[in-house]
Amino acid sequence: MSDKLPDKILHIDALRIFRGAEKRCKCKDRSFVVDTQNHTVNCGSCGAIVDPFEAMKELSEHYERLEYEVEALLQQRREIAAYQPHRIVIRDLERHWQGGKMLPTCPNCSQPIHLEKLSFWVNAEIYGPKRQK
Repeated sequence: MSDKLPDKILHIDALRIFRGAEKRCKCKDRSFVVDTQNHTVNCGSCGAIVDPFEAMKELSEHYERLEYEVEALLQQRREIAAYQPHRIVIRDLERHWQGGKMLPTCPNCSQPIHLEKLSFWVNAEIYGPKRQK
């Protein structure tokens, strides 16, 4: 058998694969323009043709990020709406008091206050404006 190919073999050059090419568009945070006439997707910044699958993937990831950010903002809004600063003071008071080992002090005279001696309460709406004067 001969190692030489016959002379009558035809080369088929209808399709060639070029694997060394770089992406035409390297824009960051790009937008897309859909050409309905030619069925192409172009980059809104540089005008290069973009693979439609790549454009759909990028858009879906973008909206996934937006959905995550919206959920994080909604969670933050819920936390702000539920924020009750007086509960922080009560929690700190309870943690420091520890059954009478530590006592809070009066903000005016710095004398210790025994919690069991608290027996009188005033209306905050009435007292609040007077206190600010």
